[in-house]
Amino acid sequence: MLCKIVLSNLMFALCLYQLTASSIKSISKARLYKLVLEFMSVLFEYFLLCHFSETLDDSSARINRAITKSHWYKCSKDTRRDLCMLLRRTHGPNHLNFYKGVIVLSRAYFLSVVRLSYSFVNYMRLNISIS
Repeated sequence: MLCKIVLSNLMFALCLYQLTASSIKSISKARLYKLVLEFMSVLFEYFLLCHFSETLDDSSARINRAITKSHWYKCSKDTRRDLCMLLRRTHGPNHLNFYKGVIVLSRAYFLSVVRLSYSFVNYMRLNISIS
């Protein structure tokens, strides 16, 4: 998954760079449509991955609230044991994370990737204009 995340970050930055670095008047309409479509595809795929991670966390919090507000302690012993295990599982944040929390997918992470990509594009454009 690390490769997927790193490649998605790189693809996002490179697609954004391609769109901003080249002059729109100098490329054909077909190539421009292709570049825009590639950029929108990468953006949409990456946003959905981060959005579904947030949805997973929200659903986990809702399950936790639903169990704690119910009268689970009035159930049978086996049901209480199972519900306690489920409560422990839904107690903390439940975002998609990889490598023991080094990469935690969320909308905030997506925004940081967008900011980093924009900084990369500005850096590259400054290097080209100085040369």
